[in-house]
Amino acid sequence: MLEKAGWTLPAGKDIREKNGQPLRIELSFIGTDALSKSMAEIIQADMRQIGADVSLIGEEESSIYARQRDGRFGMIFHRTWGAPYDPHAFLSSMRVPSHADFQAQQGLADKPLIDKEIGEVLATHDETQRQALYRDILTRLLPMTRRFICLSVTSQ
Repeated sequence: MLEKAGWTLPAGKDIREKNGQPLRIELSFIGTDALSKSMAEIIQADMRQIGADVSLIGEEESSIYARQRDGRFGMIFHRTWGAPYDPHAFLSSMRVPSHADFQAQQGLADKPLIDKEIGEVLATHDETQRQALYRDILTRLLPMTRRFICLSVTSQ
């Protein structure tokens, strides 16, 4: 996927480049949150394996929320509301300019369709339609998502 997008790995280098520019991404997180820092370090190491240089930006909570509001991030951690609010509340916030997910979607060609479908999924009472809308929204946002089915088989 990176190769198709023009990010190649020059001989003798470990960071991909496109038009002479290295693939560098900032990952912002709340610096005092040990779990966020650990996850950021794991992501940094994993991204390095595919040729991306991730700079970790650990800041105070108010600075992170300011970054979320105005879109000053490459990658950023964002908490969900959890049960029983998700996925509805999480998707609803994607239509609010002060939220990280809204900012992250600004460059997507199908952002208007995503917003329209979020409105529809929040209003429908038809479970089949709701599932189809969620599938379409999440596939647009996470095109590499795979669905796995786990089976438990007894030895009978």
